[in-house]
Amino acid sequence: MIVTRSMNESDLFKVYSLINTNLDGRFTLDTIGYFMDLWPEGQMVAVDLFGNIVGALMGSQLTNGRASISLFAVDSKYRGQGIGTRLFNDFRLKCFMSGYREIQLELRTTNSQAFNFYTKHGFVKTEDVPSLYGPGEDGYRMLLRINSASS
Repeated sequence: MIVTRSMNESDLFKVYSLINTNLDGRFTLDTIGYFMDLWPEGQMVAVDLFGNIVGALMGSQLTNGRASISLFAVDSKYRGQGIGTRLFNDFRLKCFMSGYREIQLELRTTNSQAFNFYTKHGFVKTEDVPSLYGPGEDGYRMLLRINSASS
C-alpha cells in the first residue's frame, strides 16, 4: 500500500536520494530544501508501509496563475503502479484549490517515457527549448490548463 502526503523536513534526505537515483542530472540537498522553503504545500511524496519514499513531486509557484512541476520522480522499482499518477493528481488538485489555472513543466526531449506520461495527463508541448539542460541537451516546455479538479 502506498500513500501520498505533503513532504516534510524529515523527508529531505530521502527525497534527495530518490531524485538523484531516478532522474538524469545531479541535484543538491540545497535544491530540495529550496523548493520546501519557497512553497511547502507544493511538495509531495509517496510512501510505502515501511516509511520508504518511493515517489516525490516538487512544485513551484510561478506568476500569472501558473504553477510548475520542477522535479518529479518515482523509484524505478515502483513504476507502472499508478504512483506517479496519484502524486500528479494530488498536486493538480492542490494547484486547483490554490487558484492556479495552469501547470507548466520542462523535460528532456530524450525522455519519451515522461513525455508520454504528461501527454496522457493532458499536457501539450508548447515550446522546444534548445540546450535547456546544457549543450546538446534540448528540452520541451509543456503546459496543462486546469479547468477543474478532475480535468
